[in-house]
Amino acid sequence: MPAYALRLEEAREKRAELEQQLSQAVRECTEVGIVARNHVKRFLMEYGVWQLSELDYTLRCMFKEYLNRKQISLSHQICLNAFDKMKLHAMREEMQTIAGRRKYELKYVDQVLFLPYYPKPEIAAQFIQARDKNSLVWDFTKKCSRKLKEQIFECLNHVVTITETWRRKEKLMALQYFYGYCIQMGIADIETITLEQEEGFRHYLAQKMSGKVPSRFPGIIEFSRKRLFLQADQIHWYAQVWYLERFHFSKERLNPSKKVESVSFREISQEENRKYLKEYMRYALGITDMSLCSIRIRFLDIRNFLQSFDGEDKNICEVQEEKIHLYLEELCKKDVAEKTFNGQLFSIRHFFSFLLVKGYIRKIPFLYEMYQKKVIPVHHDRSVREEVCEEILSKLYRFPEHLRLMFLHLWCTGLRCSEVCTLHGDAYEWKNGDAWIKVYQIKMKTYKRIPIPEMLYKLMGVYIEKYQIQPQEYLFKNKNGGAYEYSTFRSQMLKLCSENQIAGGEYLFQSHDYRHAVATEYYESGVSIQAVRDYLGHDYEDMTRQYIDYMPRRLDAANEEFFSQQGESLAAGLRKGGADGESDLHLQDGMLSESPAGTKRKNKTGMGI
Repeated sequence: MPAYALRLEEAREKRAELEQQLSQAVRECTEVGIVARNHVKRFLMEYGVWQLSELDYTLRCMFKEYLNRKQISLSHQICLNAFDKMKLHAMREEMQTIAGRRKYELKYVDQVLFLPYYPKPEIAAQFIQARDKNSLVWDFTKKCSRKLKEQIFECLNHVVTITETWRRKEKLMALQYFYGYCIQMGIADIETITLEQEEGFRHYLAQKMSGKVPSRFPGIIEFSRKRLFLQADQIHWYAQVWYLERFHFSKERLNPSKKVESVSFREISQEENRKYLKEYMRYALGITDMSLCSIRIRFLDIRNFLQSFDGEDKNICEVQEEKIHLYLEELCKKDVAEKTFNGQLFSIRHFFSFLLVKGYIRKIPFLYEMYQKKVIPVHHDRSVREEVCEEILSKLYRFPEHLRLMFLHLWCTGLRCSEVCTLHGDAYEWKNGDAWIKVYQIKMKTYKRIPIPEMLYKLMGVYIEKYQIQPQEYLFKNKNGGAYEYSTFRSQMLKLCSENQIAGGEYLFQSHDYRHAVATEYYESGVSIQAVRDYLGHDYEDMTRQYIDYMPRRLDAANEEFFSQQGESLAAGLRKGGADGESDLHLQDGMLSESPAGTKRKNKTGMGI
């Protein structure tokens, strides 16, 4: 036999062997219908593909053209689904070996990623039956920053783990549009996106979707940068938004009911000023022991200050002192409380003190004392009226169970709302015939134990047993199992008080008012100011006095008692004379003055006019 004939024979034998191997592999895909998988087999044989493991998105596109060209009568969608299932079957078989698992490791590669072929079969299987597969094709061969593609890949991996199908589909579509927008705008790093670029993305969505943009689509930017910041090997200090979940703060610095989730620098367009504020925040978060709530207030004061200089050519260290003085003068004119203004002023001075220590400036450009305002303490009567409390209690059965109990804690004990929101399962104790509650005072950074009504103790015992709350669990939880959020509690109470027409629908719920009410009631019942101070958990009596709304009422009552006594009214004193025939009151030099008879009355009654 000639050599060329021998080679042809060997080729035929080799092809027959390959066809037999392919046919065997196809027969093993029992989850696919016979007719559909035979179409796939004939296509593979025609194109010389002998291993199901070689199936990829490029071949899938060729198979789609093959179906059109051959005018296959069977539904093309069924055939394509068969192709995808056979690929998935091959992946599962390969991953039985170490080499196969290495091949399908989840890592970024410059190629097209088709989600039905996702490296994790359990996830890939969820995309097989999807009708619209346009959002399932991710082309990482496009010309753009490699860092951007790696970031999109990281976000994509996070999206596919979402269990709710509708939510995952929405996120995938939004991420596809966001990827296209970043390529179009030449954005190289998602974490450095500016506010202007965010607004541009909204316009991009409106154009691409003919104005019908789902409300949650623009949120994909926040979703993406949060994921990137939290999952980075090292903290990305250069990022425009810092997510504080990434840091590990001591318990004393946190308020679980009022979480500070992030700080954003993107509102400042002047790059140097943004850099200075980031350095300051690294110091505030890492070196100081301030609570996150206090840091956030100071941060916002400084950010607002720096924003006002965004139009300047120079950074804040170089800007003229006169312009800083103009800003402070305008700030001084705003209608804010003196204490609030002084706080803003202090924040700005503290920022400049930091710049001074770092060597960025030689002196602080303004004198703090020149702008500081005098604070005159003003007492506000905030106690809740008794009739309002009674009306709420009478309608409390209409409120959800957890809100009922949270309200009772405010009404009975005068705890801060943040303390109620962060109570644990082991907070209650029965000792020597009395019920007690142990509370961690977030504001004071210490624990306190105070007595509570026996009925509240019993109600909480039933609640804890009903929901099997463990000692270190929060009694009232948010949807993620963390402490109940103050803002959620307040908004729900406002809504329910309005719906139930408390005080004719005019009552505005303020949780702290009940703290005033409890303090005032105790003091008016004869409890000493020191005992009320200890009950509220204050360090100083001056603070406690701000919570006791007794002055106006006590003065009114005393005056009423005094003037109601026979012969003690001002009018009576002016009408009749004293024992010596003279009036108790004399008009001297245009002023009312007291006569000796009036002095005697003062000594007798203990109170003058």
